[in-house]
Amino acid sequence: MSLVSALLHNPALVLRHRNIFLLSHMRANTSVFGHLIGSHPLVEGYYEMHIGYYSWKSLWRQKLKHFADHEAKPGARFMFDKILHDGHYIAPELLRRQSTRTIMMLRAPDQSIKSLVALYRQRNPQLPEATPEGAARYYIDRLKTLVRISHEIGPRYFYLDAEGLIGATETTLGALSGWLEFSTPIPREYSTFAKTGRGNTGDHSSRLKSGKISAAKSDYSDIVVPAELDSEAQRIYREARQALIDRSARHATYPAAAQTL
Repeated sequence: MSLVSALLHNPALVLRHRNIFLLSHMRANTSVFGHLIGSHPLVEGYYEMHIGYYSWKSLWRQKLKHFADHEAKPGARFMFDKILHDGHYIAPELLRRQSTRTIMMLRAPDQSIKSLVALYRQRNPQLPEATPEGAARYYIDRLKTLVRISHEIGPRYFYLDAEGLIGATETTLGALSGWLEFSTPIPREYSTFAKTGRGNTGDHSSRLKSGKISAAKSDYSDIVVPAELDSEAQRIYREARQALIDRSARHATYPAAAQTL
């Protein structure tokens, strides 16, 4: 599909679109989040597009890339993308726009870091993140970046604990749907799409392809994070989580997220 075809299907979205950005880190249930929100009739997009956002021109680039591979939803009003890497810049002024909704999400370090190591060992073993040291450093640096961004945009975002998507799905999605002012809630079960589990769009597991949220946890007992880095990651997580909660316009926290350390 082309942007011209998308314009014919949904001129309101193409010409007067709004944006939803998820700012988070890898292995934070972001693939599940993207599929949940991307299954809502008001939202186009569900995976990480791996582009930077420097000005309004980047927002048009997003649409060009998305509609090259997807049919336009006639009723959609929002374009969604998630940004999980410091290498993908997003200009603070874009996040401060009245037409933008920003969501911040963190997951506690133990599962995040070990899951990242397991992923990179399988797919990119030559990269630093395939080691506990490299994965921990990515996690720590990314959380620091998210706190900095929160300072730059002020209390204009919604914060949620990634664990709440799994452990308190209805409450978490209900709060987020209300903040986004959706007329119907984000669904608890999600659609699978053309790029689900393919390429570099996120999680490749069979659990994601099921269309249902899974509470199953993987066994990473063979992955050991050095004690000093583990301690630093836990401290940065506690500090970053509290800072993001305190500065948020609204939040949906999951008490167990603060007790997993």
